[in-house]
Amino acid sequence: MKLKQSGGVASGSMWSIVDNLAQQILSFVIFAVLARFLAPDAFGLLTVAHLFILFTRLVVFDAIAMPIVRSKEPTDRLYSWVFTCCTLAGLLLAGLMFFSAGLVSVLFRAPDLKSVLQGMSVSVVFYGLVRAYEARLVRNMMFRQLAVRSILSVSIGGAVGIVLATKGWGGMALVVQQVTASALALVLVVVQTRWLPRCVLDSALTRRYWDDIRQVGLTGVLGFANTNGDSLLVGLFLGPYATGLYNLAKRVTSSVYLVIASSMHKVALPVFSNAGTDLAALRQGYLKILGITFFCAAPLLCFQAVLAKPLVTAVFGAKWLPAAPAIGALAILYLLSSVTQLNDYLFFAMGKNRVPVLVGIAQLILATALASSFYHFGLLGMSLSFCGAFLLVFPVSQIILNRSLGLNVRMMWYALAPPLVGSIILFLGLGTYLLLIPQDFNDGVLIGGGVLIACLLYPFIVAIIGWKIRAVNSSWHEMLLAALRIRRSIVR
Repeated sequence: MKLKQSGGVASGSMWSIVDNLAQQILSFVIFAVLARFLAPDAFGLLTVAHLFILFTRLVVFDAIAMPIVRSKEPTDRLYSWVFTCCTLAGLLLAGLMFFSAGLVSVLFRAPDLKSVLQGMSVSVVFYGLVRAYEARLVRNMMFRQLAVRSILSVSIGGAVGIVLATKGWGGMALVVQQVTASALALVLVVVQTRWLPRCVLDSALTRRYWDDIRQVGLTGVLGFANTNGDSLLVGLFLGPYATGLYNLAKRVTSSVYLVIASSMHKVALPVFSNAGTDLAALRQGYLKILGITFFCAAPLLCFQAVLAKPLVTAVFGAKWLPAAPAIGALAILYLLSSVTQLNDYLFFAMGKNRVPVLVGIAQLILATALASSFYHFGLLGMSLSFCGAFLLVFPVSQIILNRSLGLNVRMMWYALAPPLVGSIILFLGLGTYLLLIPQDFNDGVLIGGGVLIACLLYPFIVAIIGWKIRAVNSSWHEMLLAALRIRRSIVR
């Protein structure tokens, strides 16, 4: 049975953004509510368990599903083969996770981790069962169904977790929340596709797609290490409590990256593709997207870094205050990440596929070495280690890209001066504001005052710097207008 495509590229892109944005907002709200009832240790244990699930999804399930993406016209037999392979892999990995839970809990020096891992192993089975269905919906451009599935499963799973947390279930409330959400996601996607797979084990298909599966799996390992290796290292060196605090700091700062930078990266793909081998067009598109990304993301990350303490206290509660210093370090990290990810897209567009891989490996090795040396300084030391690895590797990537595009310092300055100078002055202005306000001031009023200062100061500085640069390079004026339109659409 072949599904009818439910929409075009424009509709699919819109629903994909809605899906991503809704998941981020709902997850953040549910996390903020649960943080009021549960201790950081509970979230730390779940974070460690979730790392194992993310690994299976990125490295195993996504790799097995790759033939559907590569095939011009996937058949029901191919979908069933993917379903069978993912299901068998899911059962095997779930069993491995369940029976190795005791050993892993010893490795992380966290006895309570055993029951969390065993409970979360059920989700691995659900993720294996659902992967072929998800690939079928994506292949047929049915992004609206995926968005509805995500919103309902995350909302209901979150509601279940909140109810159990209020009844004193502790960390197991988070486990039940995750298992409920993954089970409901499977049920909804089966209903939406109206497709029942068969058991298909085909060695010819395995041999045909093995190279693609292996390549995607290896890429998934590197992607997992660069994206989640920091949480894994914090868990190994500092334990569940610090992991829970780091998870909060990472959620707060990554929200800006996921909403703004990821949206701009989706815009970058067609821009770079349309430019082809035209270096002038690639250069102009890159500078515009880079300027808009900085314009939108930099002030928000500065605001989070300076007002981390009142923000954490007001939203999550005073027990999470030890996470505030890490937010400042991670704000720098995610600002650099937004640029690095954009650079990677451009490298791939230019056929320089090895550069992002080599840079990612170097960054991973450096981050691990720094974290191993500075974990004695606690969570802040670990956060600064990850930030330091980015700061040391980032110039290498940027220099290679600038040479490939023919970019010079003046061009980069024209693109980044208004948001960069505006963010620095905003940082200093908010810091001065905090010094002048009494320490016992109400957190909500303090945050409100900071928002007012940011809304007045940042656009004023950007307008002044941008106006001066416009006299030399009028393209930044176009960038500013485009950025304002994007920010208004995000707010709506």
